[in-house]
Amino acid sequence: MKKIPLILIILTFFGCNQKEKNLNLAKTETKTELTEKSETIFWLDTISNDKFLKIYSTPENDWQNLTAEFGNENKKHKIDLKTEEYQMLGIPFTNQIEWITEKSFALINGCGTNCRYVLIFNTESEKPIVMPIEYYPEIKYADYKTDNPNLYIAVEQNNDNSLSLIIIETDSQKTEKVNLPKDWNRGIGQIYGIVDKIEIKNSKINIVQYQENGIKKELNKILTLK
Repeated sequence: MKKIPLILIILTFFGCNQKEKNLNLAKTETKTELTEKSETIFWLDTISNDKFLKIYSTPENDWQNLTAEFGNENKKHKIDLKTEEYQMLGIPFTNQIEWITEKSFALINGCGTNCRYVLIFNTESEKPIVMPIEYYPEIKYADYKTDNPNLYIAVEQNNDNSLSLIIIETDSQKTEKVNLPKDWNRGIGQIYGIVDKIEIKNSKINIVQYQENGIKKELNKILTLK
């Protein structure tokens, strides 16, 4: 029987042992890489016209708290959304972008019955804008049409209980106020029970209310946002 040299046995054992160690190391590195990736949950990650928006949560910052990064190739901003100013944001997070402009991403979220707000991430601003909103581009549950997709509308209640529409340009935040006649008030005073139709065309707003007796009331105004 041919004898196998002792040195060959030692080298063979050493080589197999090292191979097994290398395989285990490779598995560990892959597992670590996957774990690191899974530690960040991206609720929103989008790019449009050279601007970007990311909203995510991490265990270090508590899974229930959100962080936003937004900007473009020239300006980048990062903000913690768990502050009191943005405390209405939480998990689960509505991650649908309702409209996009040249400089901004706009998201809508609810804050209770007949309550909704818009969160606008403008690449020119360090902090997002948050405010109540009623009408916005491509809204599904109200008759609102506009040839300017940068405009959205908030509502303000006056001292005499009448309502005013605040027309706002998304990027510049220029505004114009349109006061509704007090005799338009009806129902429980909610805007959708008072106004039946809004159309903005060629910088002119047309607001319509249809009454039960068939009378159509209209309010028209040329918009010069400032």
